[in-house]
Amino acid sequence: MGITEKKEAMVKHSWEVLKQNIPELSLRFFTLILEIALAARNMFSFLKDTPHNNPKLTAHALKVFKM
Repeated sequence: MGITEKKEAMVKHSWEVLKQNIPELSLRFFTLILEIALAARNMFSFLKDTPHNNPKLTAHALKVFKM
């Protein structure tokens, strides 16, 4: 079963909404992952203490979402 035109349009619309606020939403995404899966912090050498207000995490999240 393929994706319907309606679902494709919904995905495209969602990406347009996301692109309007990439810096905030990308950081929120990574912060939530790190809160839910504490072991994921080990994947990021720059997360020694907390992910909150971490400029390296902010830069990483932004880079990933822009890709």
